[in-house]
Amino acid sequence: MRETQEVVPLNTMQEDKVKNWEELCNDGENYGGEGKNLSPKEKILFENIKDKKVLKIQDAYLFSKTGKIEEDHGKNLAEMIANFPFIKTISSMILTHNQLGPDGMKLLAESPYLPKIIDLHLGSNNLGDEGAKIIAESEVFSELVTLNLECNGITAEGAKALAQSSVLTKLEYLNMVDNRAGDEGALAIANSDNLSNLTYLHLGGNRVKSDEAKAALKNSPKLTKLEKLKVF
Repeated sequence: MRETQEVVPLNTMQEDKVKNWEELCNDGENYGGEGKNLSPKEKILFENIKDKKVLKIQDAYLFSKTGKIEEDHGKNLAEMIANFPFIKTISSMILTHNQLGPDGMKLLAESPYLPKIIDLHLGSNNLGDEGAKIIAESEVFSELVTLNLECNGITAEGAKALAQSSVLTKLEYLNMVDNRAGDEGALAIANSDNLSNLTYLHLGGNRVKSDEAKAALKNSPKLTKLEKLKVF
């Protein structure tokens, strides 16, 4: 006999989603002694610190029970993280697709609790050149080994700031895919004394068109440790 599969109405699925979100927000037992004192959104933030080492929030919808993202979500999230004592122990931060913008980036950089992390993933956050400059100039990022800035609208100006940064000297992995660094930005990176520890560089989708810029990256006397280069 052929089994039939029950079809769950869409409105029921939506109700269950809201219920699960509310249960997550209001269950203090899973958060140790501190859980009962955290706000609903702080509890979600706390739960997404993996093994006290990795803060991972890859989607703004994580904080929405209606399916709509708050207008100031990025800035509000950055402010909450910046003032959250439990981030003291993290070494990696993954905050992709969260609309942080340069204002959010500034809040994170000035956090009294954020330690000198080694991995930072900020893809699709509307950082622009201003956000790139904040990262390049903030001492809290001086231990970074991995930096992912894909899809952030960064132009040659932002790429130059990264290339000239005296903060990012330990960087080994730089992902800049789908930005707008162009030939000028690519040349700045190729000639950077401060990014000499790079082993991986992704500049795909950055409008690097000239043979000169591509050759400069490939044959750079500065980037002698580079093992993987992607540019197209």
